[in-house]
Amino acid sequence: MNPAPRNVVSPPRQVVRAVLNEALESKLGGEVVVKSTTVSGRIFVVERKVAWTVLTGPGARSFSTALIDAKLVSREDVEQVMAECRKSGGNFCETLVAWGLVPRDTLRDLLCHHVTAQLETLFGLTEAQALFVPQPRSYASQLTFDLAELMANTPQPAVPQSQSPSGPPVLLEGEAMANVKQALEEAMKIEGAFAVCLADANSGMTLGSVGGNATFNVEAAAAGNTEVMRAKLKTMKALGIKDRIEDMLITLGEQYHIIRPLAAREGLFLYIALHRANANLAMARFRMADVEKSIQL
Repeated sequence: MNPAPRNVVSPPRQVVRAVLNEALESKLGGEVVVKSTTVSGRIFVVERKVAWTVLTGPGARSFSTALIDAKLVSREDVEQVMAECRKSGGNFCETLVAWGLVPRDTLRDLLCHHVTAQLETLFGLTEAQALFVPQPRSYASQLTFDLAELMANTPQPAVPQSQSPSGPPVLLEGEAMANVKQALEEAMKIEGAFAVCLADANSGMTLGSVGGNATFNVEAAAAGNTEVMRAKLKTMKALGIKDRIEDMLITLGEQYHIIRPLAAREGLFLYIALHRANANLAMARFRMADVEKSIQL
């Protein structure tokens, strides 16, 4: 008897990584342009090294914002440096160093982490299109990186093993998406609910959403509440609170917003918006706990 067929999960095709490798082998340099349904990006390559990355989309974070968040510079400092760069054609990072605002080693470390995080986002896109545009360019900075340096501390995604009859079920990408959609549709049945989504607190991107309308963009709301999650976690760490967040409630005049992190998958959270006049808050929180448990990723 032939053995029963087994589902095997293939790792996502590394389209962006493959095109970037092509760019890094080019003597000319240039840029890798990346587009997906949610995120767009550009990776600038100079002398076979990565010089800069730009991301646009939900949760995208600029390097200047990273500098401000790290309290290395003020927003006014950034505006003045950018004005000088526009005037002189100078490099943003080199100007920061020249003005004595940030030590070179500190700036290099932060830039390395920033570029790595953006590359991780781009490498994780499973349905992206990527194109290398060769273009010789001068770059007035030595703050460039080998790909190996950027990826040195990045954990490589494990290739899932074939399903074992005695092991837990393996969710294929399509099945996982269907599971999330079903869970979100169940959440929309909660009395008063008008928008719900599952989001990634690291990138601000939504992994699935239901509801919303022309005046309430659920993806934008999720990206904004990513900052709420980060701020709360940062505060807990500063206070030495070693506990987990079950849920967070934001009460508006006419709405309730509930943020519920997934206990089984760190970094992901459910976000639901409800009309306050129609919602039963206690029941909504109870039902959201059930929805959270139903999500399998």
